[in-house]
Amino acid sequence: MIRWIALGLLFWLAFVVTQIPATWGGYLMTNGTPLALSGISGTLWRGKANMASIQIDGRHYTLGSLDWTLKPLSILTLKPCAVVSTDFERQQISGTACAGIGGSITLTNANISVPAGLIQGLPEPSEITGQLSSHIETLKLSDNKLKALKGNLSWTKARLNNGQMWLNLGAFAADLSATAEGHIRADIFSLEGPIDLAGNVVMPLTGGIRIDTNFTFTETFARDVQADQWLPMVAEPLDDGRQRIKMTL
Repeated sequence: MIRWIALGLLFWLAFVVTQIPATWGGYLMTNGTPLALSGISGTLWRGKANMASIQIDGRHYTLGSLDWTLKPLSILTLKPCAVVSTDFERQQISGTACAGIGGSITLTNANISVPAGLIQGLPEPSEITGQLSSHIETLKLSDNKLKALKGNLSWTKARLNNGQMWLNLGAFAADLSATAEGHIRADIFSLEGPIDLAGNVVMPLTGGIRIDTNFTFTETFARDVQADQWLPMVAEPLDDGRQRIKMTL
């Protein structure tokens, strides 16, 4: 009899644990972190938020709907981890997110895909298309600052409208890292297309961009963009025939 009572209690406890509301999971992921969730449903272990956003250096970034599956053993370490995925206006993010003590968030083994056309802040009347894809091995935010970053980024089927015509740019890639100041650094290089590009771009999370690249154009592309008219105003010719652009925007 005692055996059956114990077994019944075990099943009852398992049922209670699995029915813990998703708001508890939301609390674990947002308490003391820059992540915010609303419209939460489901359970602690498997839940959903209709809207998620993250605050970095005082700026809010919308992530869209967020689904999570909590890793049970991670709760015992006081660093709850969940497999998460977000979806917002054709941008998708998936990976493992962990909330640590002191308001830190760590993202590992993450994949990000977003149409390049969703990028804002380009000078008028410029417009870009193509697909941006990124794999993040690790990304750590603490005190709303970028502490660590390791990953890569690609821009495929890249096209630019300069206000007069669409230009096929090819494809580019970058290795991502964090600077000592907590900025995103991208060491970029071309994969294919009319631009042979190499260099680095530094992007503070608060906005702005620092560019230091060198490149060459194919003759056809240089003629299409009338490079001889504007290139001398923004680029420095190098001894090997390449051009260098170093500027802060």
